[in-house]
Amino acid sequence: MPEDQRRRTDRVLAPVRIRVIGNDISGVAFSEDTVTVSFSQSGARISLTHPLLPDDIILIKNLANNIEEEFRVVGAFQQVFGDRREWGVEALNPESGIWGIAYQPPADGVQPKVLIECGACLKAIQSPLSSIEYDVLLATGLISRHCDRCNETTRWKPSDQAVTPEMIRESRQIAPPATERRKSRRLKLVMRLKVRNNWGVTDIAQTRDVSKGGLCFLSTKIFNVGDELFITLPFADNQTPVETPARIVWTAMAETGRYYGVCYIK
Repeated sequence: MPEDQRRRTDRVLAPVRIRVIGNDISGVAFSEDTVTVSFSQSGARISLTHPLLPDDIILIKNLANNIEEEFRVVGAFQQVFGDRREWGVEALNPESGIWGIAYQPPADGVQPKVLIECGACLKAIQSPLSSIEYDVLLATGLISRHCDRCNETTRWKPSDQAVTPEMIRESRQIAPPATERRKSRRLKLVMRLKVRNNWGVTDIAQTRDVSKGGLCFLSTKIFNVGDELFITLPFADNQTPVETPARIVWTAMAETGRYYGVCYIK
C-alpha cells in the first residue's frame, strides 16, 4: 500500500475537542467537554472524569465541525490522574466522517481475528476485532461485548482453548456487530434542555431519551406536530447557548405535561 494511503488508515494521535453526552456508571446523565487522545475510523481513545459502563452508548460531538455520532463503550484504559481516566469507544457509524478525514477501506484480511472467551460461560469464538477493541484487549486483557449464550454483555478475554471446527463455523455466523444492531437505539438520558419556537414560546424542559438524529423531551408548554423548534442541549445558565434546529414529529400525553419527539433539521 502506498505510504500516503497507508497513513490515512492509521490511528491519529491528536487532541480533538469533543463534547460527550451519556450516563455515568451510576446511571446519572452528564455532559463533559474534553479531548481525544487518539482516533481512527473505527473508534477513539478519549479522556473523561465521568466513569462509564462498558457496552453503554454515548454521544460524541466534534466541536470543530459539529458532527455528532453514537459510540459504544468498549472498556477503560489506565487512570490518568485523580478521577480522570482514558476510555476506548467504538464508532457505531464508522463512515460518518466525524473526524474530518477520508479513510481508505482496509485491505482484506487486515482486521485481526482473535480467539476470545466469555468470562461467564467460557464460550470461545474466533472473532474479528475493531482496532479500538484490539487496543483495549492488549492494554487490559479484557473487552466487553454481547454473549449470545448468556444473553447479556459480559467480559471477554484471550482464550487458550484449542480451536475446534465448531468455533470456526460459529465465527462465520457471528451476530451483526454493534454498529448494525444499535442503529435505531436511543440513549435513555434525563438532562435539562432549552426549547423555543418561532413565536417566542420558550421552555426549560427535560429529555427522556436522545439519539444522534433527534430526541424526546417532556414539557408543560403546548407545541404542535410540524412546529420548528430550536434546541439547546445540554443547557446551563452559565454557558453560551448553541441552538440546533429541529421539527416535532410526534407528541403524546404524560402525567406532568406532554412528550414531544423531534428530529434534527440538517
